[in-house]
Amino acid sequence: MDYSRALDALTQWAQGRDDVRALVLTGSAAAESAHSLSDRDIEVFTTDIDALLRDESWWSGLGDVLVVERLQDGDGNPTRLIYYAGGKIDFTLLPANRLAGRDYARPFRALLDKDGLAATASLSTPSPQPPSGAEFEESVNWAWAAALMQAKAIVRDEPWSAKLRDQDLKAELLRMIEWDHLARHGAGLATRYLGTRMRQWMDTDIQHALEQCWGGLDGDASARALLATTDLYRALAKRTATALDLPQFDHERVETEMHTILSLRST
Repeated sequence: MDYSRALDALTQWAQGRDDVRALVLTGSAAAESAHSLSDRDIEVFTTDIDALLRDESWWSGLGDVLVVERLQDGDGNPTRLIYYAGGKIDFTLLPANRLAGRDYARPFRALLDKDGLAATASLSTPSPQPPSGAEFEESVNWAWAAALMQAKAIVRDEPWSAKLRDQDLKAELLRMIEWDHLARHGAGLATRYLGTRMRQWMDTDIQHALEQCWGGLDGDASARALLATTDLYRALAKRTATALDLPQFDHERVETEMHTILSLRST
């Protein structure tokens, strides 16, 4: 997909629509630091959101459409995630007046601004905050709950269930990795989203430890990966709690229970 041509075509379309007041490109593409496989994130500011939801020709003609996700963002605004051959564009539809004084957490650039409101928008990247005691407690409980359920699924030879529990555990592992890096390196280290660009920000010793944290469907491989994952999680959680003066969790007690469950595989 030729993004330049697609954005030019989108801008030309918007110029001919009185209801579309602005187009704003956000994210790494706006900062001209996008990877060749990065999506393009575009906010469409309009006085008639319903009209753009009914008529999908404005995005369907930008390329060879493969897959469409019709969703909402965290604030309830309609989104259209369009997977084209060779690229992907994520559209968010917003009321036209929402651009005035808008506060962006990511780089942004106006592709079209009929009312001059983009000049009132600003970039304000929030500094990452360490976890509260409640957030930390939630993570360790969720992580170990997932580990115990995964151990049971492994013993029962239910690999699909085990992988779903492993996904929950890995989500908490990533959260703990991010907190650990924040505690040791400070708020200036950007840990990205969902592990994006981990090769750039994640410490190499943790990356090496992660290599042992995934296995196949075989019970032995799954058990080894589970133990490697919980070993890493426990070490990081202890270090993070110490660094941030948070209450320590009794990891060993739960770990003993997990080993007891896994030992049933040989009986």
